Amino acid sequence: MTAETEYVYAVGRIRAIEKKLLDKSGIERMLDAKSPEEALKVLVDAGYGSNVGDASNPFHYENLLKEEQKKVFKLLKEIAPEPEVFDLFLLRNDYHNIKTVLKAEFLGQDSSDILVDSGSIEVNKLKAMIRDRNFKEIPEIMKEAIEECMDLFNRTGDPQVIDVILDKANFRQMKEKAEESKYSFLINIVENMIDLTNIKIFLRTRNVGKSWDAIQKMLLPGGTVENSLFFESMNDSLEDFIKKLKQKPYGAICEEGIESFKNTGSFTGFEKLVDNYMISLVKKAKYKAFGIEPLIGYLIAKENEIKNARIVMVGKINNIPNEVIKERLRETYV
Repeated sequence: MTAETEYVYAVGRIRAIEKKLLDKSGIERMLDAKSPEEALKVLVDAGYGSNVGDASNPFHYENLLKEEQKKVFKLLKEIAPEPEVFDLFLLRNDYHNIKTVLKAEFLGQDSSDILVDSGSIEVNKLKAMIRDRNFKEIPEIMKEAIEECMDLFNRTGDPQVIDVILDKANFRQMKEKAEESKYSFLINIVENMIDLTNIKIFLRTRNVGKSWDAIQKMLLPGGTVENSLFFESMNDSLEDFIKKLKQKPYGAICEEGIESFKNTGSFTGFEKLVDNYMISLVKKAKYKAFGIEPLIGYLIAKENEIKNARIVMVGKINNIPNEVIKERLRETYV
């Protein structure tokens, strides 16, 4: 763990850049725009699209968002004394790409259009390594997961095993990287992600009548909620399950999210609450003068901003009423 004072320059840069984050009024300007073109212009004025050829076509908004995400990681890796820490947040893109490449190979599909070029491993290099079965430069957890996917799919022909195996490996590797960093702030974020994802997995799978054996295979490792709590809740009412989570820091959002799921059968409300909770966690970083926390706070804030921008652009292009779009929007960092 690098001394907090070594982050002075990086934190200073982030404090200046944070001022460009879209606040509530910026998101509301997008929401109030009379056309997708006007909504996109708010993003362009905020610095999106500087490296994208056609930044004025609202149907190309996804290019702007992907480019912005790449810019964020490039910046953080340039200014942080420990750039490797931020690979933790790139792993989800690596695992998304691995899923896509394996399914394309196994099922004979061309899915190159959904590959993401902002992982910790360059996309074409990753594709080549999987194609050639050359895993020397792939981290051990990732390598074992790919090999397990190949073995199980060849034996079962079930593409779902790919998602289960790779999701578990993704979070296991994230937890390992967080612990290697020795930053309690980062470890806490990852553990919260795992817990809340497991709660959602448990609710969804129990709701469709999956057995405990099936659920247990899907639950992610590394959280603070023991599998025994989920096992004991198999036949409980949702109200009793909520009571068991009350003492957790995210107990209140679970109560609200589970109620939403019970009433609608959808996780949309729950997922919004989870995103808002994660923003509330990292907002504490705004008051830190030194250390890695403000950089992680900015990263998660920017990802949240990109998610809000995507929600608005999809809504505007599809003529979804503003009230419906607004219900889906996440809390802003600033």
